[in-house]
Amino acid sequence: MKRTSFLGCSVGFVWGFLWGELPHLTMRNFLHRNPTASYDGDAKLDKRKKLLTDRGLKAWLANGATDHAVGEGLTFVASAKSAREGKASWILRFRVHGRSREKVLGRYPELTLKQAREQARKDRALIERGVDVAAAKQVEKAKLGEVPTVRDLGQLWYERYIEPRYKHPSVVARVLKKHIYPVIGALTPKDVQPMHVDRVLMRIVANGAPTVANDALLYLNRMFKMAVRNHWIERNPAADFELADAGGPEVPRERALAVEEIEQLASSMRDTPNFGRINELAVWLLLALCVRKMELLSARWDAFDLEAGIWTLQKERTKTKTAIVIPLADTVLEWLKEVRVLSCGSLHVFPARRLVRSRLGQPKVNRFPHVGPDTLNVALKRLEVLDIEHFTVHDMRRTARTNMARLGVDRFVAERALNHKLKNVEGIYDRHDYFSERLTALQAWARLLDSIANTPTGPTTRVGRGARSGEFIPVTEAGRRPGTTTIETVPRRK
Repeated sequence: MKRTSFLGCSVGFVWGFLWGELPHLTMRNFLHRNPTASYDGDAKLDKRKKLLTDRGLKAWLANGATDHAVGEGLTFVASAKSAREGKASWILRFRVHGRSREKVLGRYPELTLKQAREQARKDRALIERGVDVAAAKQVEKAKLGEVPTVRDLGQLWYERYIEPRYKHPSVVARVLKKHIYPVIGALTPKDVQPMHVDRVLMRIVANGAPTVANDALLYLNRMFKMAVRNHWIERNPAADFELADAGGPEVPRERALAVEEIEQLASSMRDTPNFGRINELAVWLLLALCVRKMELLSARWDAFDLEAGIWTLQKERTKTKTAIVIPLADTVLEWLKEVRVLSCGSLHVFPARRLVRSRLGQPKVNRFPHVGPDTLNVALKRLEVLDIEHFTVHDMRRTARTNMARLGVDRFVAERALNHKLKNVEGIYDRHDYFSERLTALQAWARLLDSIANTPTGPTTRVGRGARSGEFIPVTEAGRRPGTTTIETVPRRK
């Protein structure tokens, strides 16, 4: 009887102990196997996670070597030597595909507690999708070992940060390939010094492109900052440069060509033998259609309906991501028919001028199936006897907008002609596309341009507004139409 009571007591004691401790033992075993899991039953640990600050991290380091769990797999680790120097590593511990893995997120204090938690949060999101973030990091490091030059560093930065995020990544790629790689592309990242960065910037400024120099400085700074962040180089060679060291502060351009200057431009385009008729037509179409340069130069013929007199510009091809149907004036239709003959059956309105098949013995293809973004800029630099203030291709849109205002075009119509979004409440509620009004305005503007294009000599044309609403009549010294406002004819100086 006593033996039975003793055994019953013993079994009861053991059962009671297991009943009270088994959940905790089971959870601790689970946490040991799943470091990314959290144990809500341990209130003290949860409270410590919430209250952890940078001061707490420094207190851990003051006690020597440390390996403290911050929460959800993020761990603060330091050897005795690193602790004495006030340094540590952020390590993310996790399980993926049944295996325990670790990824070093960065070094403390360069990577703060807040930044480490944010990086761990992003990595955990990938881990939940089955991505081994530790293996992915090793692949990146191995890739960097295979690409030891600035050119390859730039390509890695471009693929990681620019290509997936920018609407027009080719703009960044162009600056890299044209301005940065030719100067420092062959250097190793650790060999790049501030003087090399300065050489890149001064070369761009000397070519008359201060805005591009500012862009290049921004790209260099971000590219080398990525290298510092990943401990590939010790210091960012572009960190101490400012806009004043590149192209200087950018001021919004105000350049717009007056009618007299457009006449000089027309005369110079005709008189410069190597300018070419196709470039001349591109200039007239840019002025007449009020579009951005590459919206026209990259256009395809299937977007044009010359019978209906419209050009459907899809939103994917516009800067504002807003589609627009552009009415084609009679003069524009004649110019487009001439361009179609010169395009020789190409799918593009302005096809690439030269077909590249190989370069230095290596097979190559054209960067663009259409004319390149620099082609028209270079052609304009060839113009002879052009005695007017410097202008850029983009100034042609401002020229069109300014001269339409001189013609008396309503500002809402002119803004829609440029495919600008109306601002504030008007942009929200006014969904009218002003097609017929835009057609009237663009017809008047094209007639003026046509009169300039087809007048090698003669008087300067002044423009008057007809008595009937929306009618615009170009007027020369031959006389003026009854009902127009006061118009003056100024003879051309010989």
